[in-house]
Amino acid sequence: MNQDLLITYKFREIKNALSSYLTQVLPHFHISPIMMYALEFLRKHPDCIAVDMANEFGLTRGAITQLLDKLEEQELVIRKPHPTSRRSLLLQVTDKGNKLINDILEAYNNKIEQLFTPYTEDELAQLKKLLEKLPL
Repeated sequence: MNQDLLITYKFREIKNALSSYLTQVLPHFHISPIMMYALEFLRKHPDCIAVDMANEFGLTRGAITQLLDKLEEQELVIRKPHPTSRRSLLLQVTDKGNKLINDILEAYNNKIEQLFTPYTEDELAQLKKLLEKLPL
């Protein structure tokens, strides 16, 4: 296998491992992956509207409405009147939603850190330096 294929293969393996870790962590918090992704999106884009989420996730407005209903029911998100559009509502993560995200990310990060146990401090420093070069 040529070097470029090996690297892309390893990145796909890492992505699969990280997805698996997230699905292992989330049931403890009684939340689905799409709910977590929605909360993270809303945290990064405060005061967005439902159509922004629909575009981001490639979901219908109806699916986004159902998702938001679940998040609002759990008091993780609130809908507020839009200041300039009577047809739109602004979406915000609540304090409870932010705490949940932080708790999930702490558990998730602890799980991810298990990947690094076989490496020395020098190897981890080198890995960090290489990862910082990625244009993400």
